[in-house]
Amino acid sequence: MRSKSLLTKLIIFGCIITVLPVVFLGIFSYSQSSAQIQEKTNRERLQVIRQINTNVEQTLITVYQNLTNVIDSSELDLAIRSSLEGEDFKLYRDLRKEMSKVQTIDSRVGDLVLLNFQEDWLINNSGLYRLEGHPDEDLYLSYLGLEHNSSWLLLNNDKFEASLTNNHCNYTISLVRKLPLKISKKYGLAFANIPTCSLTELVNIDDTSDVLIVDENYKIVVHRDQEMVGQSLLDTGYVQDFDPFEGTSGQFDTVLNNQRFTATYYKSDFNNWTYLSFTSIDHLTAESRKIGWLTFFITFFIIISCVLYVWLLSRKLYTPVSNLMNYIDANWPDQREKKKNELQIIEEHIHQLFSSNSTLESELREHTQQVQSLFLTRLFQGKLSNEEIAERVEYFHFHSVVEKWKQMTVFTLHIDRTDQTKYQAKDMELLTFAVKNIVEETIDKDNRFPAVWIDQTLVILVGVEKENREEIENFVYDITETIQANLEKWLAISVNIGISLPFKELSNANRGYFEGIEALKHRIKLGDGVIIHFNSINSGKHSVIFDYPQRTEEELIVAIKVAEKDQALDIFDAWMEKVFKNAQSPREYQISMMRLLNNLLMTKQESGISFQQLEVYHSSLYEELLRLQTKDEIRTWFQDRLILPLINIFKDRRDSQFHNLSEKIIDLIHKHYDSEITLEECASILHYNANYLSSVFKQETNYTFSEYLAMYRFKIAKEWLIETDMTVKEIADKLQYKNSQNFIRSFKKQEEVTPGQYRQKFKKN
Repeated sequence: MRSKSLLTKLIIFGCIITVLPVVFLGIFSYSQSSAQIQEKTNRERLQVIRQINTNVEQTLITVYQNLTNVIDSSELDLAIRSSLEGEDFKLYRDLRKEMSKVQTIDSRVGDLVLLNFQEDWLINNSGLYRLEGHPDEDLYLSYLGLEHNSSWLLLNNDKFEASLTNNHCNYTISLVRKLPLKISKKYGLAFANIPTCSLTELVNIDDTSDVLIVDENYKIVVHRDQEMVGQSLLDTGYVQDFDPFEGTSGQFDTVLNNQRFTATYYKSDFNNWTYLSFTSIDHLTAESRKIGWLTFFITFFIIISCVLYVWLLSRKLYTPVSNLMNYIDANWPDQREKKKNELQIIEEHIHQLFSSNSTLESELREHTQQVQSLFLTRLFQGKLSNEEIAERVEYFHFHSVVEKWKQMTVFTLHIDRTDQTKYQAKDMELLTFAVKNIVEETIDKDNRFPAVWIDQTLVILVGVEKENREEIENFVYDITETIQANLEKWLAISVNIGISLPFKELSNANRGYFEGIEALKHRIKLGDGVIIHFNSINSGKHSVIFDYPQRTEEELIVAIKVAEKDQALDIFDAWMEKVFKNAQSPREYQISMMRLLNNLLMTKQESGISFQQLEVYHSSLYEELLRLQTKDEIRTWFQDRLILPLINIFKDRRDSQFHNLSEKIIDLIHKHYDSEITLEECASILHYNANYLSSVFKQETNYTFSEYLAMYRFKIAKEWLIETDMTVKEIADKLQYKNSQNFIRSFKKQEEVTPGQYRQKFKKN
C-alpha cells in the first residue's frame, strides 16, 4: 500500500513538473502572439487614420491655397472697393474667373461665396446679389465676429434660406476668411464650401471600421452616415466623456450598443480636428481566437504525451527509491541561483536604460545645434521672414543679446590655401571645427551669434552696443586682428576676412552676408591673409540683393496644374526674364535654377507622378541642369524635361474626367428632355459646380448645355411628327416650349417649313 502511495506521488509530481511548464508555455505563447497581433492591428489602424488625415488635409490645404490666391488677387482687391454696378461687368467677370479656379476636382469645393457688407453685394456660383434684403444677410453678418481671420466651420444647410452648395448634403464644411486681407478693419467674408458628403469617400476604408472626423468641439463633421454629421460625439454614444483624448494620438476601448470597440484617434495640428476609427474588438481578436484553439490542441496533445511519459518513467524509477531521491536532489533547481540570474538580467536592462538615456541626451544636444545652424544659414541666405526671425531668436534665447545691439555687421572668413601647410585633405573636417571654436572663443558671447560654415566660408554675425562709426571700426579692427593672430598662433594658418557694412535690423543679415562674400572676392587681387571691408569696394553703399520671382513661379505651377500650355510657357518666359534681369554670379543663377527645379519636383511628388511618367530613369536632373551653359539651353531644358511633360500628364487626367462628365450630362438630357431640366439640376445630381460643368461640356461637345438640349428636343420633335399622331401643341407642351407658336417659329427657322408641312411631306413619302 505504501509502495502504491509513493508511486502515485511520483506520478503526480512528475505530471506537475512536466505539465505546468507546458501549460505555462501554451498560455505564454498565446498571450504573446495575441498581444503582437493586437499591437500590429492597432498600428495598422493608426496608420490608416494618419493616411485619412493626410488625404483630407491635402484637400483642405488645396482649398486654403486656392482661396488665398483668389483673396490675394488684384481682381478681388479692386472688387472689394467697388459696389459692382453695371459698368463693373468686366471686373465681375474677371473675379468670377478667379473664383472658378478654387472649384477644382481636387478641392471638392461646391460653392465659393464672397460678401462685401460695406458695398452691399454677394457673389456665389449663381451670380451677383445685393445683401440688403437677402434672406441670409444677418446670418452671414454674424460670421464677422469670428475670433480668427481664417476659420474652418461646419455649417448646417437648413439654417440658410438660400442654398449653400446646391447639393443634397445636410451640412457643409466651410473655410471662412475675413476680407480685406491686408487691413485690420474687416467688412467682407469669403466662404469656400465643401459638401460633407463629398468627403465621405475619403473615410470609407472598409466595412469593419466606423471612421469619422470631429472638430475641436467634438462635433462630427465627416461620417459615412450623413444623419450623424453635426451631432456631438457624446450624443452618439461612441464615448461617455472626452478624457481618453489627452494626447496627440492613441487608442482606448469603449462600449457601443453592448459591444466592445477599440477606438483609434489622431489629432491634427492643421485645424484641431480629430480623426477617429472604431473597430469591433471581436473582429480584431478573430485571428487570436484561431491561434488560441490551435495552441490549446497542441498543448493538450503535449500534456497527454507528458503524462504518458511520466507514468512510464515513474514506473521505471520506482524500484530504486534511493536512486530516485538522489536524482530529484541532483536535478532540483537552485531557487537562489535562479533569483540571482534574474537580478543580473534586470541589472543589465537598467544599465542599458541609463546608457540609452545618455545617448538620447547627447543626440538631442547635437540636434539642437544642427537646428540652430540651419536657422543661421537660412538667415544669412535671406530665406526667413521677419516673423520667423523673431520667433527663432526667441526660441534660441538670442533676444536678450540682440536687444542690446545698436549696430551689427557680418564677418566672412575663408581659409587660405592649405596645400602649402602641414594639413592634408583628410584633416579639413577637424581643421574647420578648430577654426570655428577659436573664432567663437575670440569674440565675446554677448557680441556674436554662433558661427556657421556656408560653402567653405565661416560666417558670423557680430553686434556692438555702439553707434559711432569710428568706434565700430576700431572694435571690428581689434577683433579681426585678434582672430588672425590666434589662428596663426594655434593652427599656423592664414585666413582672409570680409567685413560687411554696419546695419541695424537683423533681417538685413543676408545683405551683410552677401557683402562679406563680395568683399572676399577681392582677395584674388590683394593676396592672402587680408582683411577686406566692403566699404572700401562699394563706396560705402549697401549691395543690392536679387529678388527671386516667387509669385511668378507660383503662377507657373498653377498654369501647369490646370494644363494651360500657352499660358504656362508665357509665364515661364516671364520668370526667365526676371531671373536674368540683374547681373549675378553663376552661383546665384544656379540657386534660382535649383529652386525652380525643386518646386517643380515637389509638384510632381504631391500629384503622385512618377519619374517614369516623365521618362526620367537613371539620370540626375540636378546634374543635367548644372551642365547647361546658356540661357536658351536652360529655357529649352526646363520646357522639354519638366514643364511640357507635366502639362501633358495633367491634361490627360483632365480630359479623361471631362469625357466621363460629358457622357453623364448627355445621359441626363436623354432621360429628362421632356421635363424642365437645367444645368444647375445636373450639377446638383453630379455634385459639381454648374459653371465648371458648363465649361467641361462646351469643351467636349462644342455645344452649350442649352444648345444641345434644344437640338435633342428638335430631333425628338421630328420623330414624333413622323411616327405619331400627336398634335403640334401636344408636342410643344411635352418638349417644354412655353407655347406652340414659339415651337412653330423655331421649327420653321431650322427646317424652313412648318411642323405641319414637315409631317405632310415625310408621311406622304
